[in-house]
Amino acid sequence: MKFIVDKFLPSKRLYVIGRHSVLYKTSNIVNNLNIRERIRIGDYCHIRGELLLFGHDGQIEVGNYCYVGLNTFIWSAKNIIIGNRVLISHNCNIFDNDTHPLDPVERHRQFVEIITSGHPKKIEIPSAEVNIADDVLIAANSTILKGVQIGQGAIIGAGSVVTKSVPPFTIVAGNPATVIGVVDRAAHEIESI
Repeated sequence: MKFIVDKFLPSKRLYVIGRHSVLYKTSNIVNNLNIRERIRIGDYCHIRGELLLFGHDGQIEVGNYCYVGLNTFIWSAKNIIIGNRVLISHNCNIFDNDTHPLDPVERHRQFVEIITSGHPKKIEIPSAEVNIADDVLIAANSTILKGVQIGQGAIIGAGSVVTKSVPPFTIVAGNPATVIGVVDRAAHEIESI
């Protein structure tokens, strides 16, 4: 198993990480704001993917007992909240913003600034908070877009593009994702370890 336990002194890292959490060699934590408290990872998490804050704003909060799969990208320019016991499979994208301006001139200016001096400190990108409640499963190759709220115990099917909020204990799939089933609530009682 290839992983590293974060051994940096708290004053040296630009994120807060909980007890017994693991950052694997494939993980990448990019805090362009340089404000440590803006990226928080709870206890007993395993992170294989990337958590990134834009240079002008952003915040990511990951609850306890969460998994972020390989090649998964969680990029924030506003606020992404991930509850407890959330499993995010590999090759997923979670964005609380459009990532680039819609105007081609502004988009090019952003690109040039990123490659020459880093993420812009001032930029207008449409953004809206993403909130993923406890006990959610996001299957491989799924994308969650800005403004989406995913209710407790919901399941996002593989390859889905989620453009609208998902009610608790529902199963959605497709592009755009639509409800295809429900989760048996009786079988969904989770005990804390």
